[in-house]
Amino acid sequence: MVSIIAEKKGNNTFYFMRHKSGEKQLKRYLGKTIPKNIEQLKIEFLLEFYHNQWNHHIQMIYQKYQKESKTIPMSIKIQNFENFGIYFTYNTQKIEGSKLTQEDTKDLLIHGITPNKKSKIDTIETLKHYDLFVTLVNSELKKITLDTILNWHKEIFGQTKIGESGSIRTYNVGILGNDKIEFSTVPQIKPKLKKLFNLLDKYDGKITPVELACIVHYNFINIHPFGDGNGRITRLLVNYILLKYNYPLMLIQNKDRKAYFKSLERSQLEDNSIHFLKWFMKYYIKNNKKYL
Repeated sequence: MVSIIAEKKGNNTFYFMRHKSGEKQLKRYLGKTIPKNIEQLKIEFLLEFYHNQWNHHIQMIYQKYQKESKTIPMSIKIQNFENFGIYFTYNTQKIEGSKLTQEDTKDLLIHGITPNKKSKIDTIETLKHYDLFVTLVNSELKKITLDTILNWHKEIFGQTKIGESGSIRTYNVGILGNDKIEFSTVPQIKPKLKKLFNLLDKYDGKITPVELACIVHYNFINIHPFGDGNGRITRLLVNYILLKYNYPLMLIQNKDRKAYFKSLERSQLEDNSIHFLKWFMKYYIKNNKKYL
């Protein structure tokens, strides 16, 4: 992590921040005293350090993906997105406890075969998630607002979470078994969502869209605006952002859910997004290594 270094020159002491990873090092002057907001400065310093480290890979992925994309007919692109949607839907559902297997999901979404002796709720939510994803891929990408996520939530859960779908929760929630992690209180939800959507609306390109998608994921989960379904909505948000900026989409696989949740939980416990950001960016780069 970030070290605070004191260097003496004559009668004066000068303070610096330093972070090392492998052979790379970044050092930043703080002043003759340590600032009161040092913890926030550390977070910003780490974000800058890792942005510089990842940026080359992300730009290479983007450029080669764009080059490849220009050679693919639109009909094939749509087909590829729909195929991706099957695996995306299977994994995002499985992460949340769905009992449908990958074969069940493919049979349901490709052939319309309802899985035998499996949860009706899992089946409905799988269908609705896939239908929504395909609709988003084939539609004009619009500005994300509160109505956007409420509509998405209603589309997926309208038949399975009666009375809650498409609505902001009216009660406080936390993580079962971990009272150290608390999500936004009810009065905080809408103001925090507004701030998050403003961040998206005013995106200036200083960070990559992949980092932007990760930051949105982290903040949306911490707000936790719904009683249930937050994970699926935030993973849709991630891919909506990547789709908007023409980057390869993100597939978080169920087999990696332990590392996914662990990085998220560590960031939540320490109130420092860098742990989740490091996991997310490394995972994205690894999943797109064919473009490197």
